[in-house]
Amino acid sequence: MRPLKRPWRGRLALALGLTGFLCLVITGMLFASLSLWPGFGAQAADWLRQAFGDEAVARLETVVFQAQDALRNQGYRLRGEQPAAPWTAIPMPEPSSMARHSPTLRSSPQPVASPADHPTQAHRATASTQTASPVASPTPGVWTLPQVAPLGKLSGEGQWSSYIQDPTGRVVAYRTYLQPDPKRPFTVAAVVAMDLANTRLHFLLGSQEPKSPVETDRSGRIPVEDLKPGVLLAVFNGGFKANQGHFGVMVDRVTVIPPRPGLGVIAIYAGGQVRMGAWGTEISSTPDMLAWRQNGPLIVQDGQVNPRTAELDPESWGYAVGGSTATWRSGIGLSADGRTLLYAAAPDITLPALASALRAAGADQALQMDINDYWVHFDAIQATETGLLALGLLDEMQRLDDQRYLKSSIRDFFYLMAAP
Repeated sequence: MRPLKRPWRGRLALALGLTGFLCLVITGMLFASLSLWPGFGAQAADWLRQAFGDEAVARLETVVFQAQDALRNQGYRLRGEQPAAPWTAIPMPEPSSMARHSPTLRSSPQPVASPADHPTQAHRATASTQTASPVASPTPGVWTLPQVAPLGKLSGEGQWSSYIQDPTGRVVAYRTYLQPDPKRPFTVAAVVAMDLANTRLHFLLGSQEPKSPVETDRSGRIPVEDLKPGVLLAVFNGGFKANQGHFGVMVDRVTVIPPRPGLGVIAIYAGGQVRMGAWGTEISSTPDMLAWRQNGPLIVQDGQVNPRTAELDPESWGYAVGGSTATWRSGIGLSADGRTLLYAAAPDITLPALASALRAAGADQALQMDINDYWVHFDAIQATETGLLALGLLDEMQRLDDQRYLKSSIRDFFYLMAAP
């Protein structure tokens, strides 16, 4: 007589099969959504985090991004593709040939000094002197940018081109592009340099993130008095969600999330100065601090790329894909003299390559900010007859809710204003 089959074995096999199939479907959906519908992909990732936890989804995203990276590398080699510049580089003019123009966006180069060989090296104050008294704002004067040595072979790489002007016609932001990853020549990082002596940086909470039980303004909107032509110049993304690292946040002198000692901070002061450094050693609380944002360790510190940028350490870097995984990333940096704020963003970029791009462009200190294609976003603001228009730094940004910061944003962000 043949033995009777045990029903539970069949049910177990069916359950395991369905589980495996479901995992494949979820992975496939995430892969497709991230590739084809970044907005939906960002929302889907949030749903998965709520269902399965941050660490599990971070590992799943790592698998998806690594698969995308492998396909991109293979396709690049097989098709013999060549990297493309995101815009036409226009060299800055020599001082003798400079002429003043009316204020426009992305116009021909405007009157600035020719770039110096290196950013000005300022005396490094100790932590004790930093906390003893308020810090002074940058002194207006001649703004110089470093000559950027090309990191790849792309034509025009490293040339600073005029990008944003204030109402007087003064250029307050230049941009360039770099190839920071020899293993991925198709990775082209866009870098914006902003003059902090003739602009003012502000930081806002999103209506939802970073979450905190502390009560404060959560409108996610730029104040009406700042949302005006000739006043608002640029906007760009902030950092990770609160549960991805519990990195510290202060807004309008209100500590929304306590700082984590030793992690990097970008701080904004009442006098208009911006500083970056490690909390508790290089930067600590002072009476004139208006806002600050943490987002993991410094990726560039004292002019050197942090050797830990390729590590996968959630406690330090947050529950996100590891630094060695190529995906959309953004970062901000500050020159040694505190005069120039730098923003960098790129698709298919690792964290070490992002740090290298910021360092090459003149960053003495730098932080990674948000990642993934939907959240990495920089807009230059143009005045039109009907109001304000946000124009993305890269074409991909233009297609992804490009007016997001001109309305209520669910995520935190920075905005740049013309100086009073």
